[in-house]
Amino acid sequence: MLAAVPSDESRTLELFDLALRILKDRGNIPPQLSDHFNAVLRQAKELATTPTKVHGSPSPQAIQLACRILEISELRAVIAAVDGIDAVTPDMASKMLLSLEARVAP
Repeated sequence: MLAAVPSDESRTLELFDLALRILKDRGNIPPQLSDHFNAVLRQAKELATTPTKVHGSPSPQAIQLACRILEISELRAVIAAVDGIDAVTPDMASKMLLSLEARVAP
């Protein structure tokens, strides 16, 4: 029964995950969620590529996403082609979700 309870690790990226789910279903992203997604994505990509050049304090979500980018090659491949939420297609969102879910599964 405890295995069904989401871990803290899986909850860290909840808003990022929500944006991906909305994109996958071709929904409209609220502006605040779009801004959050873009900030997390930018920080995570920066952390994953050049962590010594990160300015300011990256968010916990960005740190977690950067770790996942470094660990999951499928996620890294899709994220490399994305520079913001406007570039994410429903297919890309689906691939990112599958990669993230596979990593969190028990």
